[in-house]
Amino acid sequence: MEKNSTVRFMIIDDDPINNHICSKYIQLAFPGAYTISFTNPQEALDHIQAIYGLPLSAETILLLDINMPGLNGWEVLDRFAKFPDEIKKKFRIYILSSSIAWEDKNQADKHPLVSGFIEKPITIEQLQDLFPNLKKLAVE
Repeated sequence: MEKNSTVRFMIIDDDPINNHICSKYIQLAFPGAYTISFTNPQEALDHIQAIYGLPLSAETILLLDINMPGLNGWEVLDRFAKFPDEIKKKFRIYILSSSIAWEDKNQADKHPLVSGFIEKPITIEQLQDLFPNLKKLAVE
């Protein structure tokens, strides 16, 4: 995994097993993609604020769980919304959740920072269908 990859993913989920599986599937779907995961949402927000304010930081796809202790996914989005536009524009955020609640899907659809809702468990096929242009970029 190279930090200079043109394909970058960040996973924020309190479940380390899910993070590991997601990272492996991302690598299988997009060989060479860079992935980083956080089980602590506040650490992820601190990382985003520190790294993505730099001019050379790359666009990243963020997979965000909803149900987490401490800060849940909606609270992460509330804090993310307060970041400068130069940081926010570097992210495409997708809710990644095992929630089957209609309210969660509806809230994700209406949220201005959320690009989509993905049900767990994620699959390689889902990743490739959601991001068809990334396969070519990952191997360059």
